Amino acid sequence: MEKGLDYIFNERTKMIILGTFPSIQSRDICYYNNPQNQFWRIIADVFQDDEIITGDKDRRYACLLSNGVGLWDVIQTCQFEQKSSLDSKISKDSIVYNNFLLLQQKCPALKCLVFNGKNAKKLFGCYLKQETNEAVRMWLWGLTNNGKNVLPSTSPANARKKPEDKLREWKAFIKEHISGV
Repeated sequence: MEKGLDYIFNERTKMIILGTFPSIQSRDICYYNNPQNQFWRIIADVFQDDEIITGDKDRRYACLLSNGVGLWDVIQTCQFEQKSSLDSKISKDSIVYNNFLLLQQKCPALKCLVFNGKNAKKLFGCYLKQETNEAVRMWLWGLTNNGKNVLPSTSPANARKKPEDKLREWKAFIKEHISGV
């Protein structure tokens, strides 16, 4: 079984960006650590902080947290059919989802969940189907704007959109949902 990364959020977090599961280059190190992934370049542009592109994980995470943004993945642990970073190689029967009930306790300022790509949204929908508490399920779904908060995946596997188009969409979304950006 592969284990994902710990959550990055606190009591001041207003928005959490949800991915699926860390890539091989990211597991045990830092979210979006693959140099081909556009995530940190986009965040650097949004928050006008170029140092996070080459910075260590503490610098990167501090930038996000100071701007009210958190990171987490939908999947806590899973097994891959073969050594891979691709979501399509995850054995569906092996998936253990993160405990999203933590958000109610640890993120009182939370206003929004946003998906880094369609696969994260799909997996989150699978998690919600198994959540037995209707009130929690509705609260979490509401934080996603009824599933509409989906941004283009920053993964290098997503070549359908140009980097500048991804940047434009991400920047507009974050600016709209985080005051002060």
